[in-house]
Amino acid sequence: MKLNEVLLIGGALLAALVLSKGRAASSILQNATVPLLSNENKIQNEITKIIVTPPQFTRIDITQQLRNISSSELEKNLAPYQTEINKAENYISDQEKIINKRYGRGQGGAFLYPSDVQNIQNQYGIITDENTIQYYENNPRIRTSGLTEQYNKLIARRNVGKADEFVKRQQGNIDLINEEYQTRFGGLSRYG
Repeated sequence: MKLNEVLLIGGALLAALVLSKGRAASSILQNATVPLLSNENKIQNEITKIIVTPPQFTRIDITQQLRNISSSELEKNLAPYQTEINKAENYISDQEKIINKRYGRGQGGAFLYPSDVQNIQNQYGIITDENTIQYYENNPRIRTSGLTEQYNKLIARRNVGKADEFVKRQQGNIDLINEEYQTRFGGLSRYG
């Protein structure tokens, strides 16, 4: 049997049942003081309970739902990486302020006093960024303001380099996630 035939037979049986009960109930309705639903409303309510129209799905609706799910998943997966990149970029900006800070009377940056230069050369033989950092860290009693400024500048440069590497790795992770997204869901655009 087809769905239409089943519904037709079911509706006929339901109508017969309601009408037979309606005759028996007519004597009750005459004595009732509380208004009841009319038989037509009861029949309509019963038929509505039986007949349920199936939802209409189309390929476009499903692909749009998949696209919505996948794009929200993409955003959820990318958000932590983008937050870390933003933090790292703010940190780099702060470190660059230290690097570009002007000291003293129009000085273009930090400088070592002649005594600092002599002490570093005596201890390490040559002045390099790494030797300056080690000298500063190993000799807390003889730190001059010029040595401290130079040390802060060198550490800031080192930190910027590390933060740049971190940003590149995070951007690489974002690129991988975007590539995976395109692999899984990029083909859905041909359906919608």
